[in-house]
Amino acid sequence: MDKYMKEWVYLNDLASSKGFTWGMLEEKGEWYQYMGTDVHVLSKDKVKEIELATERIGKIYQKMYHRLMEDFILFNRLGLPISTWEVTSIRSSLFSYITRFDLVVTDNEIKLLEANTDTPTGLVESSIVNKILCDYKGMIDINRIEEGLHVAWGKWLEETKVPKEETIYFTSYGWHEEDKMTTLFIMECCPHPHKKYVPIEEILVSPQGVYTKDGDEMTYVYRLYPLEFLEYDYADSGESVGQWFLDHVANGRVYLMNPPSAYMMQSKAVMALIWELYENKDSMWTKEELKWIEKYFLPTYTSKSKLEGVDYVVKPVLGREGGGVRIFNKDNELITQDEEMWYSEYNKVYQKYIEMPNVTIGTIEGDYTGKLLIGSFLLGGRPSGLFLRVGEKITGNLSMFIGVGVE
Repeated sequence: MDKYMKEWVYLNDLASSKGFTWGMLEEKGEWYQYMGTDVHVLSKDKVKEIELATERIGKIYQKMYHRLMEDFILFNRLGLPISTWEVTSIRSSLFSYITRFDLVVTDNEIKLLEANTDTPTGLVESSIVNKILCDYKGMIDINRIEEGLHVAWGKWLEETKVPKEETIYFTSYGWHEEDKMTTLFIMECCPHPHKKYVPIEEILVSPQGVYTKDGDEMTYVYRLYPLEFLEYDYADSGESVGQWFLDHVANGRVYLMNPPSAYMMQSKAVMALIWELYENKDSMWTKEELKWIEKYFLPTYTSKSKLEGVDYVVKPVLGREGGGVRIFNKDNELITQDEEMWYSEYNKVYQKYIEMPNVTIGTIEGDYTGKLLIGSFLLGGRPSGLFLRVGEKITGNLSMFIGVGVE
């Protein structure tokens, strides 16, 4: 066993003992390395730049959320399934309590590629594993994920007014290792005294309410499960249990974390609307906010007509993990695409292409040079840590996670 493999096994075993159990990922019957052992070094000044960008982008999203809640014509352009419209009318003080902005960070600029406002993952990696990698490499761990989640939960608990005697139920696919362990980690960071994990496949939904298999009513729920999936959830009898669930949320029988506002702002059409209102110099933006949008956002539209002569990316408005993304050159020739077509039915946005920087990392199979994407968490409205992945031009499910720190 070579030096790298020995190092990887040691670090992976250590991470696994602390709750990170997906250092290797299975895809179509094959296993792929997901956890890297490298720690990407950033200067303290660059970390501050990213945190400032994250805070400002969050403020733009927050303001756009309030505009969408007042303007149905703009809301209608988000491309959300009609079945979810009623739940999105539920107001929240924050557009999302747990968000990850995916950024392209170079020496000269920081640009937002997309916002994961509904069910972002990478929290365990950025917390438990990042500390292990930084300690091993002698770097300073800059992430404060647990602290940020504690703040996020505190704000949601206060706004939702959850009685202390009530139980908060945490759910995800029980068979999906990453989702389950991420949900359990988020549960550990919740300060509420009564909490319980329930696999989503064991939840019982009826016209009267949402229940555990033991018959306990589930009123307060954290779900690592996209709301748009619910319209496809049917009982064996053919009844739409997903729609029942959405109705319970809309009628105040179930309270969600993240709330429906986070799902609404997940639509990539939000970026197109922000850019449109920026180009029109809409009065909702201050002069300072217009500068922020110009600095951190990419030209994004709901049609490709305004992106003639440049390379561009086509994204489904509700695509996740690079699903259904296609990259074209300025002559409209396909450069590369993600093969996952599940999201192809949704409306599309067209975004100016920006090249992610190259970085070379070690892997079990040798050195690999890929594209670096930096995810930046906004938890409870506060920048709380970074999540680095290295992959191809489209950052998909099999992109590798690496650590981040300062010397």
